Amino acid sequence: MKKNISMEELLQLRLAQAEAEAPPAPRGKRLLELARPWWETWPEKFQACAERLGKMRVAYAHAMTELRQARGGHPVPALIVSDGQETEDFARVVYLVVRDGRLRLRFELSAPADGAKVENFEVTLVADRTSRPVLSAPATVAVDCEYRMDAELPAEVVVGWDALKVTDRMPFRFILRASP
Repeated sequence: MKKNISMEELLQLRLAQAEAEAPPAPRGKRLLELARPWWETWPEKFQACAERLGKMRVAYAHAMTELRQARGGHPVPALIVSDGQETEDFARVVYLVVRDGRLRLRFELSAPADGAKVENFEVTLVADRTSRPVLSAPATVAVDCEYRMDAELPAEVVVGWDALKVTDRMPFRFILRASP
């Protein structure tokens, strides 16, 4: 029969076991590589996505041929990258607030034709005029095909975006990469 082990001894035993089984910590160089945004890691892929995104044209006002019954303002071009495939879509920004250097955003995508819904995206905001990346942040599904994200904005962007409203034409486009 085993002797009674105190809770403290049990926790110390489990800690020692976990430390012995843990993989080695990554080196500093690897940590720096992991912290780099994807467009720096794969510049050719970003350039191809940005070019395709830049070619997407948005119809405004009377030129709109398809009016979706949705709240929100102008459509925002979105390139969805999932399972090695790229799909063009338009997102509707349904909520947008820039406060204290943070962007809180909700956007809606059209329902996918195959019915498969992506739960999480890595959203890269690409400046509409320059096709340069502004930021990258995770977005999670909120309801149906509506996603939400909360991210810190670069200081140079905050000044121009603090007065943005949902009904304004957005100064960005989306590259949505499906998160594993």
